[in-house]
Amino acid sequence: MVIFRKEKAEAGFSGTVIDLESVGDFDDSYFSSDPRRYAFHRATILGYLADGVLVQYCAEGMDEIPLLVDIINDVTPSLDPPFYALNCHFERGVYLNTCSLVPRPLFDVRGMNLLGSKWVIRGRLGIPKYDDPFDGDGYRCKEEWKKGNYPDCLKHNRACLLIERDILLHNRTKL
Repeated sequence: MVIFRKEKAEAGFSGTVIDLESVGDFDDSYFSSDPRRYAFHRATILGYLADGVLVQYCAEGMDEIPLLVDIINDVTPSLDPPFYALNCHFERGVYLNTCSLVPRPLFDVRGMNLLGSKWVIRGRLGIPKYDDPFDGDGYRCKEEWKKGNYPDCLKHNRACLLIERDILLHNRTKL
């Protein structure tokens, strides 16, 4: 089964913020910008924020990942570009290796102004944690997903989307 969640969430921008959670190991023989680095990753959660709505799909276990991939392949082309993510290399690599498509154009919410991890930038900008049970730790999310802790993984993905939205809006005010 794939869990579906939808809620109202202010956007304040045109386009779509996407955030994937995944399982799998990194292939450290490739740079972070090379999609082959993410060849062993498979999407477990797709979350997106667009048009005032936050939507999430979560595979309940490894056997449900193919169904999630079908959903990602169906939903992504219907979303409004441009697309935004915090780590475009990761999102692009997981999309390409999981789904064989990539949302385009895909921009980093940090723009050219901010450097660092999502959690560090969040703290610097005074952005709330949005009740992330893993304090921005994607590895913990991956491990908890494997244990079946889908509610907390969805909370983490939700927090990531809202934080990325806030970083994007911060950068928009700096242009």
